Amino acid sequence: MKQPLISVIIPVYGVEKYIAQCLDSIINQTYKNLEVIVVNDGTKDRSAEIAKEYAAKDSRIKVYDFKNGGLSVARNRGLEIATGDYISYIDSDDWIDLKLFEVLLDTALTRNVDMVKYGVIETDEFKETRFSFDDAKIILNERGQAFDYYFQGMLWTIACNGLYRCDLAKKVKFPENIVHEDNYSSGLFLYFAKKVASIPFCGYYYRVNNAGISKGKVKRPLDKILAISKLRKELLGSGFINKKLDWKLSVEFYHFVRGWNDDMYRVVAMQKNLYEYVMSNLDTRRKISFWWMGWKNDLRKYKG
Repeated sequence: MKQPLISVIIPVYGVEKYIAQCLDSIINQTYKNLEVIVVNDGTKDRSAEIAKEYAAKDSRIKVYDFKNGGLSVARNRGLEIATGDYISYIDSDDWIDLKLFEVLLDTALTRNVDMVKYGVIETDEFKETRFSFDDAKIILNERGQAFDYYFQGMLWTIACNGLYRCDLAKKVKFPENIVHEDNYSSGLFLYFAKKVASIPFCGYYYRVNNAGISKGKVKRPLDKILAISKLRKELLGSGFINKKLDWKLSVEFYHFVRGWNDDMYRVVAMQKNLYEYVMSNLDTRRKISFWWMGWKNDLRKYKG
């Protein structure tokens, strides 16, 4: 029986210190039938050059050069190139357990699911923090049940800790010019998937790298609101309604406003209807805190 092909999409930008470890963890997988798509997102260091050195030794690796477009554009470009039966997105400054694809594919095939989600190990130079599912679970997406997991923590709102059947992956593009792109795409994966599995296996090592393509402190915090808003609009257009998205938007906007400081965005203008929308979706405690922050920062003058 022919083994399914897994397409591994790796956007590369400014990771010459880490790309070798990432590629080593992929080419040395116990599961061998891989298509490794390295998308050079216009990097200015030796990242792409190092990847091409690996490609010269391993025919499974192909490097594609593009002008810089950002993480979402690079992932979308990789998806267009991919020919595999399953898709995996790996960030180029991270690495994976050597048995990861063997474990994921076994789950995908034996459980006949469209998507397998698994645990993540966040690591820096000093410590490791594990984020994992408590047990194995199979979710049938009837009446939008799978989408409820979108609100159950970080493991459900990032894309790198998943293996996606190709026909599912091809339905989901990452939004361009939005930093928190996974908040949009992860929701669509859950919406479109017919059957989902989560497993307690921790197989993804997420490097806390302040200089990386998607790491470090929160960048462009308003983008998370834009990503969730785009997701909400897309789902509404498909006739799918989930009131928790309104709640999540309100919470994220509250945290955005509460987080005002010299290093973050400041609201230049706030329309009155947006202010009222946020207020109507906050619980009493948050309303009081939001009102106090508005008074302290004289938010009233931005209401229009």
